[in-house]
Amino acid sequence: MKTSAFRSRRERFGVFKRRVLIGIGFGAGGILVAVLIIVGSVWVENRYPSDDAQRALLPRAQRMVTKRVVNVLSQVIEDHVRARAEVLYMSTGLTIEETIARFLDERVDLAQRRLYAYRLARVGSPEAIAALLKVFENAPADHKAAMAQLIGSTGNPAAKAWLWPLLEDKDPRVVIGAVQGLSAIGGEDVTKRVADILSDGQRTDAVRIQSALALGTIGTSSARTALVTAFGDKPSNDLATQILTSLGQFDFSVVGTTFEQFLSAPETPPAMRVSAVEALANSSTDALPLLLDVTQRDGSADVRAAAAWSISAHDTVNHLGPALAELAEREPASDVRRRLYEALLPQSEIPAERLLPLVSAEQDIAARVAGFNVIGLAIRQQPASAIAEQFHREMVPELMRIATGENNLNIQMRAVFALRRAQTAEAQAALAVIASKARPQVATAARNGLRILKG
Repeated sequence: MKTSAFRSRRERFGVFKRRVLIGIGFGAGGILVAVLIIVGSVWVENRYPSDDAQRALLPRAQRMVTKRVVNVLSQVIEDHVRARAEVLYMSTGLTIEETIARFLDERVDLAQRRLYAYRLARVGSPEAIAALLKVFENAPADHKAAMAQLIGSTGNPAAKAWLWPLLEDKDPRVVIGAVQGLSAIGGEDVTKRVADILSDGQRTDAVRIQSALALGTIGTSSARTALVTAFGDKPSNDLATQILTSLGQFDFSVVGTTFEQFLSAPETPPAMRVSAVEALANSSTDALPLLLDVTQRDGSADVRAAAAWSISAHDTVNHLGPALAELAEREPASDVRRRLYEALLPQSEIPAERLLPLVSAEQDIAARVAGFNVIGLAIRQQPASAIAEQFHREMVPELMRIATGENNLNIQMRAVFALRRAQTAEAQAALAVIASKARPQVATAARNGLRILKG
C-alpha cells in the first residue's frame, strides 16, 4: 500500500512538473515572441518607414502593426523620461509634512518655495492641495504663472479646476502659464478652451502664440482643426509662424494641403515661405517631395535654403543622393548649395564624382567646407574610389589650414569633421597636426576623432 501511494504521489508530481515546465516554456516563448515583435517593428520602421511611400514595404500593414508598436514604445520611453525628470521636484529629502511647512513659510523667498508646487500637486492629498491653493491663489503674477506650469506638468486631471480661472486673468503672464499647464494635462476640454483663446482677436499676440504652441503639443485632430481654422483667419506674421510650426508637428498627410496652398500662393512673402518649409522639418517624411520641389523651383534663395535644411532634418531617409546632387549642380546660390551638401550627409549613395568639380569650384568657405564633408564621407563609403587621391592631395591640406588658421570656430570645427568623416591615414595625420596646433576646442575635436579611429 505504501509503495502504491508513493508511486501515485510521484506520478502526480511528475504531471505537475510537466505542466509547470510547459507553462514556463509557453511563457518564455511568449516573451521571446513579444521581444521579436518589438525589435522587428523598430527595425522595420527605421529601415522602411511606413510614412515614406518609396521605402515602405507594406505601408498599410506597417501602419496597422509596426507603426503602432513603435508609438507604444515611444510612449513608454516618454513616461520613463518624465518620471526621471520628476526627481528634481519629488526627491527633496523632505517628508510631505515638511514640504508643506516649507511651502507655507513666508520667510523663504517664494521663488524657492514655488518649486514645491509640483510635489504638492503630484501627491494630491487634501493637506497638500489646501497648502498649495493657499499660496497659489494669492501669489504675484510671475510666481502664479510659474506654479501654474508646474502644477499642470504633473498631469493631475484635478489641476484643471485650479487652472481654468487663470485663463481669464488680466495678466498675460498668468494666462500663458495656465495654457502651458493645461496643455500638459490635455483632453478635449482643454483643446476647446485653448482653441477659443487662439481665435480671440482681443487677446494679446503673446497669449495667442502660446495657445498655438499648446495645440501643437496636444496634437489631436481637433487641435489640428483649430490651428488650420486660425491660420485661415490671416493672423499676424508672428502668430502665423507659430501656427505653421505647430502644424508641422503633425503627419504631412493631414496638413499637406495647407502647406501646399500656402507655399504656392503668389501673395505669400518669402519670409513666411521660409517659416512654412522650416516647420516641415518636424513633419513626417512624406513632406519630402514638396520640400524637394520648393528647393528646385522657389524664386527666393532664402526659401530654397530653408527647404534644403528641412530635407536634412529628415535624416532617416537615405535614398535622395542623386536628386540632391542634381539640385546642387543647378543651384546658383552658395548658401543653398551648402544646405544641399549637408542634406547629402545621411544619404547611402553619394555621387562624389559629380560633386567633386562643383565642390572644388566653391568660393564661399562655408559651402566649400560643407562640400568637403560630403566628399570625405564618400571616401569612407568607397575607400578605393578614384576621387580619394584628389581629396588627399588637395582637400586634406586645405582642411588642415582652415582648422588651424584665422577662421571662425564653426568653420574650423566643420573642417575637423570633414577629416574625421574620411577616416583615412592621410586624414588622421592631418588630425594629429590639428590636435597639436589649433585652438583648444578645435584641438579637442581633432583628438576625439583620433580616439574614435583608434577605438
